[in-house]
Amino acid sequence: MLLGNAQTFSATVGGATDTAVAWSVNGVPGGNSTVGTIAADGLYTAPADLPAPTTVQVRATSHANASKSASAQVSVASDISLSLSPTTASVELGATKAFQATLSSNGHPDPSVRWSLAGTLCPASCGSIDANGNYTAPQILPSSGISVVARSVADNSKQATASVSVTSSFSLTLSTPASIVAGNSASVTATLQPVAGSNPSTTLTWSLSGPGCSGAACGTLTSEGNLLTATGATQASATYIAPVTPPSPNNVVITITPQADPSRKITAAVTILNATGVTVIPASATRATSHRLTLSATVTGSTNSAVTWNVNGVVSGNSTFGQICVAGSAPCQPLTGPSASPVEYLAPGAMPSQNPVVIQAVSQADPSKSGSALITVIAHIVVTIQPGSVTLSPGSVQPFSASVLGTDNQNVIWQVQGAGCSGAGSPCGAIDATGIYTAPATAPTPNTLQIVAISSDDVGQSGSASVTISTAPAILSLLPASVYAGGAAGFTLKVEGSGYRTSSPGASLLIAGTARTTTCSLTTECTAPVTPADVAAAGDLAIQVRNPDGTTSNMVNLVVVAPGGPDDVISLTTGNPAVSGKDIVVVEPTTAGVSLPGASVDLNVAALGVFSTANNSCSLGGSPVHLVRPSSGTAALDVCLFSLSGLDVSMTYTVSGAGDIAVIAKQPAGLGIIHLTLQIPSTAALGARTLFISNTNLDKTAASGALEVQ
Repeated sequence: MLLGNAQTFSATVGGATDTAVAWSVNGVPGGNSTVGTIAADGLYTAPADLPAPTTVQVRATSHANASKSASAQVSVASDISLSLSPTTASVELGATKAFQATLSSNGHPDPSVRWSLAGTLCPASCGSIDANGNYTAPQILPSSGISVVARSVADNSKQATASVSVTSSFSLTLSTPASIVAGNSASVTATLQPVAGSNPSTTLTWSLSGPGCSGAACGTLTSEGNLLTATGATQASATYIAPVTPPSPNNVVITITPQADPSRKITAAVTILNATGVTVIPASATRATSHRLTLSATVTGSTNSAVTWNVNGVVSGNSTFGQICVAGSAPCQPLTGPSASPVEYLAPGAMPSQNPVVIQAVSQADPSKSGSALITVIAHIVVTIQPGSVTLSPGSVQPFSASVLGTDNQNVIWQVQGAGCSGAGSPCGAIDATGIYTAPATAPTPNTLQIVAISSDDVGQSGSASVTISTAPAILSLLPASVYAGGAAGFTLKVEGSGYRTSSPGASLLIAGTARTTTCSLTTECTAPVTPADVAAAGDLAIQVRNPDGTTSNMVNLVVVAPGGPDDVISLTTGNPAVSGKDIVVVEPTTAGVSLPGASVDLNVAALGVFSTANNSCSLGGSPVHLVRPSSGTAALDVCLFSLSGLDVSMTYTVSGAGDIAVIAKQPAGLGIIHLTLQIPSTAALGARTLFISNTNLDKTAASGALEVQ
């Protein structure tokens, strides 16, 4: 019988007219809750909890003769099953999570369960659980997992478990001064903010360390206790006393470690400053007469940051050596006492007899401590330009920079001047407001000019740089500027620049010092062939232009790059749509020397589709071609590609992936179409594929997602 179920027994008495019987279970009249109960009419009800042993005896004793009885054996069984909800849970430190046990049975067993915790850290460090299944996580992060166990009271062999992961999400911040003077003290504060509903341990441990100290040499740190804030955060404070002598290096690290999760300790570095001192910034400067300079003084080793300023020993200065003014005052308002704020030095209207002047800041807290600055006074602003002299090819770009000595105002007005600069069309080129100079397309006459920078502070002061526009040929750019080594076909190289001779005999393009048959359609553009031997090996290929008069241009290198290894796969997903840290080397297509701006190169794929071998027709479209895997072995599929500039069998065609899809045949189909036969194994990986095409010059293109394995 299942726990709690009922069964009626009947007794038959022979040999007596009194047929009444008395019922008992295991000798107990009427039974009890442990072995089950039986009523006067023989209705036996099994116990709610499994007895031990599980077999009990039901007996009927004759009322007419008590020595006469009969019995029946009853085996009490359990079909109990238990389940827990949830089966896994993440519980924050000190937080409570309710678990629900569900007991299932075809009988009527005792529905109660006993709750317990299991794990290598139990019972000391795994939290607690009450009689209702409410689990409370420990306040200190355990090092291993914990299980919640619900066991049936009715059948102790039946239980269910749930896995608990204790999490640590509190925030910990540390507030310290950035620096402290040696021997002084400062308050430091740590704040532990629990997440809502959690209760981590609030015990915090303070410690000191440093790259140049240990123990007392790092200072002392004394805890001042904890305070609970209105937001539920624990705020711990401590007093730090810096060492009398700064360590070397002079950094001390304050560490606070939370008992709740020591891995989340935080640190703050404090710089230990020397005792009282004064530093003036800037320590040196140059100012033109009647110009101002902002000065600031930093006092270390004292909370009193006020200083008294003097110029060549004169408090606040005078008209001879210059004056110390209240910052921003116009006209100058002389400083009348100590100040902690920045001040301005106003240089005298004439060169002082004692030059440079000495400006001194004396600490009010300790007059024996001071800092100083040397200020050189010059008669007027001086403007200089870098570079001071340069030779440029026509059409090139050169940045210039100007520095203005004697003032904070570094703004200048740029101009281009020269004997050959008059006339329309900017014959000497142009310079913008940032100093970027663009040379003219042809050299002016004379071909030397000046770049002039005029001070915005004093337009009477300026500086200049000399520029010579070269009349020799010059190369500004190569097309292509780079190619892969090992190309099996030649290509056309175009140089762009200035000064190329177009009439016969015209300019020659020198490749690695050897003149090639050159066509110069413009004074700014020449082309010549590059042979496969020129680019057989990786390296730099020297390119120059030589005019018939023997003048040669600057040398520019055509970069020949060694082909890389296997293609790198950059895997992107919806969850991770970006990747960083990828270095991608790209060379220009060899058609760059002949393609018009915006024109397609010879590897563009305009359309693709399925090729019918039955009638030699191509169904071009813009959607991916579906490659259906066979159920076993391999299958072949014919596809066709179309390019505006034509595709041919000399090109290499490959499919991305682990080489599971192979191109086993390629045939021309006319009108720029190529017919490819693909072999697809039954084991081919599903998903989109890219079709790569390479020509004999190792130029490469990719038709991304052109194929899709299904």
